[in-house]
Amino acid sequence: MNQPNQPSQSNRPTQPGASLPDPARSAAVLIGVSGYRHLPRLPTVANNLTQLKEALTDREIWGLPADNCVTVTDPSTSGDMIDPVISAATKARDLLIVYYAGHGFVDRHGAFHLTVVGSRDGARHTAVPYDWLREALLEHNRARRRVIVLDCCYSGRAIGDMSGPSVTPLRTAADVEGSYLLTSAAANVKALAPDKEPCTAFTGELVHVLRYGVPGEEGEETSPYLTLDMIYRQVRDALQGKNRPRPQQQDRGQIGRLPFVRNVAREPDPPPPSSRWRRCSVVVAAGVTVLAAGTSPLWWPSGSGTASAACSPRASLAGFSDRLDKSAFRGQDVYGLSSLTLTGESEALSLADNSPPYLYRLSLGKPGESPEPRITAMTQLRKADGTPYSAADKDFDGEAVALEKGGRTVLVASEAGPSVSRYSLETGRLLDDFPVPERFRLAGKGGHAVANAAFESLALTPDGRHLYVGLEEPLGGDGSAQGRELIRVLRYTGTPGGRYAPDAEFAYETDSGLRLADLTPTGEGDRFLALERGFTDGQGNSVHIYEISFAGLPDVTKTPSLSGLTSASPSPFVRKKAVLDLADCPTSGAKAKEPQSNPLLDNAEGIALGPPLTRGEYQGRRPLYLVTDDNNSKTQTTRFYTVAVTGSP
Repeated sequence: MNQPNQPSQSNRPTQPGASLPDPARSAAVLIGVSGYRHLPRLPTVANNLTQLKEALTDREIWGLPADNCVTVTDPSTSGDMIDPVISAATKARDLLIVYYAGHGFVDRHGAFHLTVVGSRDGARHTAVPYDWLREALLEHNRARRRVIVLDCCYSGRAIGDMSGPSVTPLRTAADVEGSYLLTSAAANVKALAPDKEPCTAFTGELVHVLRYGVPGEEGEETSPYLTLDMIYRQVRDALQGKNRPRPQQQDRGQIGRLPFVRNVAREPDPPPPSSRWRRCSVVVAAGVTVLAAGTSPLWWPSGSGTASAACSPRASLAGFSDRLDKSAFRGQDVYGLSSLTLTGESEALSLADNSPPYLYRLSLGKPGESPEPRITAMTQLRKADGTPYSAADKDFDGEAVALEKGGRTVLVASEAGPSVSRYSLETGRLLDDFPVPERFRLAGKGGHAVANAAFESLALTPDGRHLYVGLEEPLGGDGSAQGRELIRVLRYTGTPGGRYAPDAEFAYETDSGLRLADLTPTGEGDRFLALERGFTDGQGNSVHIYEISFAGLPDVTKTPSLSGLTSASPSPFVRKKAVLDLADCPTSGAKAKEPQSNPLLDNAEGIALGPPLTRGEYQGRRPLYLVTDDNNSKTQTTRFYTVAVTGSP
C-alpha cells in the first residue's frame, strides 16, 4: 500500500523539466463491455467510454488526435479486444493508454480473465486471459510509457455491481516494465457501477478529475499538469469520501510522477482552443461508427471571482438560501416551486405546481451574491372563464413558465393535458391555448406521453420567435439507451403576443438516471442552459447543468422512435457541454433532510440565467439562479441558489 505524499508534493510533478506526452505520438484503446448475453449487463460502461474519450481528446485537457483514439465496444472475441491494442502499440511512440471496463474473474488456477459479450460465469474458455493483453504489450509495444486502467471485477448478483474473488496480485497483472497500472478496487472488494449514475463509480471519478483538475492546496500554486499519482490520489480520496471501494495502483518505472495531462484547474495563459466535442472512431464488432458533435464557443464573457467556492472550472457557488422553505405568503403556504424566469436583473417569477396554481413574483437579492428570496406578489392562474383550477379537474399541472416581451403575459407548460398556454400576468386568466401534436398527448388520450412526466421545461428565444418545450421522460416507443432517456423537445414558432404553432421536434439524450427539468436561454439565438436532475433512494439528488444548442439539428418529427438514432452518424441528438454538477460545490453550511451525497443538493426544477455582473466578486460572470421543488414534503427543502458561471473557452 502506498503512503500518501506530503501536502507539499501532492499537486506538482516531482521531476522538473518533464513535459506532457506528445499527443501526436501517442494512442489510446478504450475497451468496454456492457451488453453481456450470459452475465449481468453493465449499462454505464458504454458511457464510461464516451466520457473518457471526450476527456482525452479535449485539447484543454490533452488533445489526443481523433485517429489515435480507438474505442472498442462490446467485443465478441479475443481478436476484437487484442487486435486494436496491437495496432495502437505498434504506432505509439510516446504514451500508450489501454483501458478496460466490464466483468472480470479469476479462474481456479488463479489466472485473471477479461470478459467479452459471450463470456459465462467461471468459464475461462469464454473469456480473454489478461496474460494475452500483457503479452501483446510486451511483444508489440514501442511507446516509452504505458498506462493500463482496469475497471473490472465480477459479480453474479445483480446489475450495478462488478465484484469477484480476485486473488491475482497486482505485480502479475502489471508486469510490463515502464507501465502504470490503475485498478478500480482491491482484491475481493466490489467495484460499483450504480445504475443511477452516468458512469461506474471508479471511472466517474477518473473522468471528473480529468475534466475539472486539481486545485493547489492552501498557500500552494496550482500545478499546470496532473500526474498519474495526483490523479490516483484524487480518485482514491473521492471514492473513500463516499464510502466506495478504494482503487489500487502500481508504478513500474516511476512514470506516475511525470506530467500526464494539463490541469484545467489552473487558468491557461493563453487558453488553448476548445475541442471538448471531437471526432473519435468507435470500433464495434460489426463495423465502425464515428461520433461527431460541435458546439459553438463562448456564449457569454468569462470573468473574475474567487476559486474558494468553485464547483467546476466554469462555475462558483455564490450562496444558497432556505428562507422560503415551509413559509407562507398572504395566508397561502408556499411550496412546489417548479420553475423560474427572470423579469429584471434580480426579480423573477416562479410557478408552483400545486393546486390551485400560484405564480409568485420574487426579489432574489443583490445580483451575484448569496440569494435573499422574498415574495412580493402572487397571482392565481385561472381558466378562460375566470374560474379557478382545482385538484378535482386534473386538467392543469404547471411545470414551466416564460415571460413574453412587454411583461404582460406569460407562457406556461402543463404536464396535465399536456398543454402550452398564455396567461395574463395581471389577472392570471387563460388567454390562449396552442396546439399540441397528438403524439405528445397522454397515453390513453390518443398520445404516447407518460402521465406526470410530460411537458416539464419551456423557454423562449430572445426574439420570442421560437418556443422550446421539453418532455421529462420519453414518449412511448422512444425509450432509453444505457439508462439515458431519449426525449423530444418540441419547437413552436410564432410572435410574442400572437399565435405559436409547433413546427419541429429535436432529440435530446439525458445523462444516465437523469431527466430534463428546465431550460433557460443564454441570450444567443437557439442556445440554452439545460437542467437535468434525478433522485436515487439512499443517495439523494443529482443536479447537472449543460450548455446546449438546437441550431443545425435535424427535425425528428417523422422519426417513429428515437432509439433507432443512437448509433447514427452524425448524431442527431442535442450536443451538450458540462457547466456544473451541483454535488461538486462546497457544502457552505447546507443541511439536508434526507440522505444526500452533498447536503447542498435537493430537487432542483427551475433555472434562470441573469445578465453579466458589472461589479462585485464575480464581475464579468453571469448569475445562474436555481430553485428546488419541495413537493410539500417534510424531507425536502425549498432552496434557492446563485451560481456565478462563465462561458466555455
